[in-house]
Amino acid sequence: MLSTREMGQDAKAEVTRDMVEKMLACFDKLSSPDGVLTVELRGNGLFVLNPKTGTYETVGIARMSPAMDHLR
Repeated sequence: MLSTREMGQDAKAEVTRDMVEKMLACFDKLSSPDGVLTVELRGNGLFVLNPKTGTYETVGIARMSPAMDHLR
């Protein structure tokens, strides 16, 4: 890993251990031929495009947004 004192921020996502394990488990199935897995941040969730089906698979949501507190 490289470190830096200051960097612009394009996106920020909270990731749980379970989400990382899920990405590792499906890495070979969902990564590009050159071994890159592209994860998209949409709202509060992380998603990966399945190249075979053309649909997005949910990696997970670390926390519910405050707007969803009424569901607890």
